[in-house]
Amino acid sequence: MSKSPKLQEIGLPVTVEELLELLNKLYPERSPDLDDDTKAMYFKAGQRDVVRFLNVLKERSEDNILE
Repeated sequence: MSKSPKLQEIGLPVTVEELLELLNKLYPERSPDLDDDTKAMYFKAGQRDVVRFLNVLKERSEDNILE
């Protein structure tokens, strides 16, 4: 698995596809770290939930285009 880019190296993606690819790389689906406290687990889960929501919106827009 490739490492996440450093924040200073990240530029604003040009397309929605590039943005979602970056967000999925920065905030991947994964189990919580056992070393994290509850607050950190909820925070990370919230980050991923936003990315998941954006993925669903993109899928919906693609489905509407195909109809």
